[in-house]
Amino acid sequence: MKKIICTIILLALAGCNETPQSNTALVKAETSITKQNTTNKTAAPLTPLIDYKANAEKLITLIDSNGTDADIEKYSANLVAASKPIINSFIEKFPQCQEYLTALSQVADIIATLPLSEIESGYHSDGKLPKLTDASCYHAKDLLVHPATVQAMAIIGIEDVEQRKQAKAEIVEVISHFSQVELAYRS
Repeated sequence: MKKIICTIILLALAGCNETPQSNTALVKAETSITKQNTTNKTAAPLTPLIDYKANAEKLITLIDSNGTDADIEKYSANLVAASKPIINSFIEKFPQCQEYLTALSQVADIIATLPLSEIESGYHSDGKLPKLTDASCYHAKDLLVHPATVQAMAIIGIEDVEQRKQAKAEIVEVISHFSQVELAYRS
């Protein structure tokens, strides 16, 4: 009986020392990504891109499930924050966007406190931004502007179904812009 128990324990311990194939693949993928980002300074910031899209999808779910204004404000503020490293990386890869996106970055921390009409005219419609020189710049800009709009809506208070639909539409639209940003990085 002791031999059987010892054999089972040894087999269990031996099994614990093996690395599952999926973990090995994950380590290889992470190593590959790290090497790619180290050797290619203009590569897309992989983690921020992945995080951004996941956070946008969570915000849609929150809006759909009648989340509170406080939660919607928090999640949209997180999405605004998640856009900043992407925009900075975008400026590095596309220097023609520097003036346009830098002007936006300078108001990133206050944009959600502006009246909705000012966000719309000044930043959705570019009234307060330098002349656009490349359509890719526009898509990167919207990664910040759309969630900032939702954040501003939540600060004011999302009071009815129509406003909730508007908030959701802002984030659905930003996911479309996000796809264009991803494509731009691949070019």
